Amino acid sequence: MEIDLSGRTAVVTGASAGIGRAIATSLAEAGGNVVVADIERSTPPDADRTTVEHIRAISGEAHFIEVDVADGESVAAMIRTAVDRYGGLDVLVNNAGISHKGTIEETAPTEWQRVIDVNLTGVYNGVHHAVEYLRKSPAPRILNIASQLAFVAQPRKPAYIASKGGVVSLTKSLALDYAHVPILVNAICPGVVETELTREVLADEQRRRELESWTSLPYLGQPEDIGSMATFLASDYARFVTGQQFIVDGGYVIK
Repeated sequence: MEIDLSGRTAVVTGASAGIGRAIATSLAEAGGNVVVADIERSTPPDADRTTVEHIRAISGEAHFIEVDVADGESVAAMIRTAVDRYGGLDVLVNNAGISHKGTIEETAPTEWQRVIDVNLTGVYNGVHHAVEYLRKSPAPRILNIASQLAFVAQPRKPAYIASKGGVVSLTKSLALDYAHVPILVNAICPGVVETELTREVLADEQRRRELESWTSLPYLGQPEDIGSMATFLASDYARFVTGQQFIVDGGYVIK
């Protein structure tokens, strides 16, 4: 099965590193024009190129746009720039996200609000400003990156878990509202994936073995595992799929 996204344009938020970088790269490898959107143009510690440079090195087409997904005006400018540069918008990937560790008592109101603003309101902002352009696409897609923690809880992550649960519910609502267009809306819910954000935790061998024991498969996820799922959902092979939550976690939630 060869996926061809030639001529289609995707915006991926939080794409400078980790899962977002893998999604952007996978979409570009399939031939898509990719707008790499993030709070800053950073290079992951284990990479020698930014996401845009990496994509161009493999003969893909990419462009960086600085954005704060919690700021509606910033998101609106991002979408307009993408459309102006490539002539339209076909795929919106709401990937940008942050976390905070602590119980409710240990979470200040500002910390709670920032997680909600980025992880949940950021999805609202992206969709709100992209829909008018997605309506014009022959194959419009919205992909929201949630988490396995929308379905199973972990201690001391109430803000993150609440935000990702909200993303899953919002995905279902959006899928219903835009099925008539049709804009296909799905969520990807990653499990434990080896990225810059998890490197410190996974460097602790005891903690790593514990996380591996929770996963049914004998290994943890890689960013490319999420990138592949996103590219499939962006393709014509997923034309009859909407309102779904794809838990890509190596069998974590089934144990």
